[in-house]
Amino acid sequence: MRLMMALAISLVLAGSASSRSESGLFCTLTGQRIPACCCQLKDGHLYCPLAKKTIESCCCKLVE
Repeated sequence: MRLMMALAISLVLAGSASSRSESGLFCTLTGQRIPACCCQLKDGHLYCPLAKKTIESCCCKLVE
């Protein structure tokens, strides 16, 4: 349940960040700039498809 809540919050933040033209997100695991949160639920765990690994929390951060 906590994982689902974290994912939902991440998606909301990603949506609000992607609506700004100057800012965006980047994956802290790969350093890639991305238009939206890359984290996914896979087999009940949070997964980063860019780094191809299971993670504990969202790896996306706002670009400043």
